[in-house]
Amino acid sequence: MMSESPESLLTLLASAVLLASAGSVHCIGMCGGISSALTFSIPESRRQGKSLWGWQLLFGIGRVTTYMVLGSLAGMLGNALLHWLPGPSMAIGLSLSGVLMLLLSGYLLGQGVWLKKLEGIGAGLWRRLQPLTRRLLPVDRPLKALALGGLWGLLPCGLIYTALALAVTAGSALSGALVMLVFGVVTVIPVAITGVIASRLQHFRNGIWPKVAASLTFLLALVFFWQAWSMSQMPHHGHHGAVDKGAVDKNTHTHHHQPET
Repeated sequence: MMSESPESLLTLLASAVLLASAGSVHCIGMCGGISSALTFSIPESRRQGKSLWGWQLLFGIGRVTTYMVLGSLAGMLGNALLHWLPGPSMAIGLSLSGVLMLLLSGYLLGQGVWLKKLEGIGAGLWRRLQPLTRRLLPVDRPLKALALGGLWGLLPCGLIYTALALAVTAGSALSGALVMLVFGVVTVIPVAITGVIASRLQHFRNGIWPKVAASLTFLLALVFFWQAWSMSQMPHHGHHGAVDKGAVDKNTHTHHHQPET
């Protein structure tokens, strides 16, 4: 099942942008340390000047590629499941994303028990994959950078799981991949910057920044709930079309069988 309309897909993509923007502070604090560690895994002679930005871009491309694969799988899952749900599928999916955003808001303040449990499931997979990262060090070739970025995309993260809920709502492999592409691209620049200026990361882990991120995600949850409510009020043109066609067929049938006077 594809998204209900191009406008619905645009709503999902806009939501992915908002989610990534609101979560960028979280990304800087949590993934920035990984980005800086990958920076120092590059031989010093190869990470001088502008070349460092090139390596960060390769890490980002690998990470976003993984997001797209996960988004494609999530979209296929949505294609299989969402048509069984009552009401507009996107409204239900956006409501689910809103709930996850509320959980993410608490998570950013250290209160997200449920998302931490969800991350715990992902952590089991990560423990199996982590030994692969050591085989890719040092990062002295572009393919190694892409591969490490791809593995990085599998790190357990509540923000990513929230984005995948949007991808499920997309209802197709292509649309789900597109949602995660947009989400990932928005996060590439802030995370890459932290890989270059790693010494300032502590400011984003402490102080007011976690509260700022939590407030933004809470507001975004309200936006998702509003979008879900708005979409639930929209008429289902496909269903109405079927009813109208049936009515036309019935009228035509009656007309053809009307007795002559």
